[in-house]
Amino acid sequence: MLGVQSEDVTMTAHTSQQDQQVYRITLRGRIDEEFVEAYCPPETVLACEGGAAILSNIHADQSGIVGLARHLHNLGCTLLSIETETRS
Repeated sequence: MLGVQSEDVTMTAHTSQQDQQVYRITLRGRIDEEFVEAYCPPETVLACEGGAAILSNIHADQSGIVGLARHLHNLGCTLLSIETETRS
């Protein structure tokens, strides 16, 4: 594991709960729970399907999800998709 501290990407100082969405990110390859705990917001759920890792239940505003996507890319992850999830 890389020695980079986790960033809180769930909300910025200028956003409200209404600005948040729930996202799902699909990555090429596999990652483990330790990676998710170190680099993703709390409550992120990891699932693996075929050759992809799916991070879901990511609560973030738009700047937060962009920051997380950049962070994952900088760590060498290949992003396949970023989608919003329907809130239940």
